[in-house]
Amino acid sequence: MSHRVWTARNIIVRCLVILSGTVVAGFGCAAYICAVLGSDPVSVLVQGLQGKLGLGSFGMAMNIYNIAFFVFLLFFGRKMIHLGTIIYTFLLGTFNNLFIALINSIMGNDPSVAIRSLFLVLGVLALGLGLGIYQSARLGCGPTDGFNQIVSERLKIPLKWERVGCDVIMTVLGWFMGGVIGAGTILGMIATGPVMAPTITKLAPLVDRWAGTAENEVDA
Repeated sequence: MSHRVWTARNIIVRCLVILSGTVVAGFGCAAYICAVLGSDPVSVLVQGLQGKLGLGSFGMAMNIYNIAFFVFLLFFGRKMIHLGTIIYTFLLGTFNNLFIALINSIMGNDPSVAIRSLFLVLGVLALGLGLGIYQSARLGCGPTDGFNQIVSERLKIPLKWERVGCDVIMTVLGWFMGGVIGAGTILGMIATGPVMAPTITKLAPLVDRWAGTAENEVDA
């Protein structure tokens, strides 16, 4: 466990890193949606919620999804909540909508499979990168990540297997509600982690240096 000196510089730098990660992840989700070749598990569920609740935009549905899991954390994992949790919870959906509009304008009305495949790959890479960036700031847990950790601890299931199970459940529920599954869904399950993990490993020490805490963090 680490002890940090919470200076203004430390908090501002980490919040900016989280905001950057949220922007990149927002683009990743949007690219998945616009490619229409299958979305990542969370986006499949959010698409289903959007249809069932009759919401006007994917971003609005994403915000409702994140807020629901945020409320879960308030009751069962309050220690996981920090500024980063709030930034990610309440801004991801906004960036989703902005990038969906932008990507659709770039792709046009009838994009080829090649163009859609390109945006699918960009979505997979961007989502993994964005999640890695925001987690490298270590300033709070994202709503879904916090949920996964709590369920893993309560049920005494290894986290990696709990995540697999959660992804499957979200995908199936989303599909039943009208979410889009396909090659992109499988690709997202396989590739997001391998992109996210090294991003956290490489970027976290840099964030500590930028924040001025590299020498102030000690093991408890």
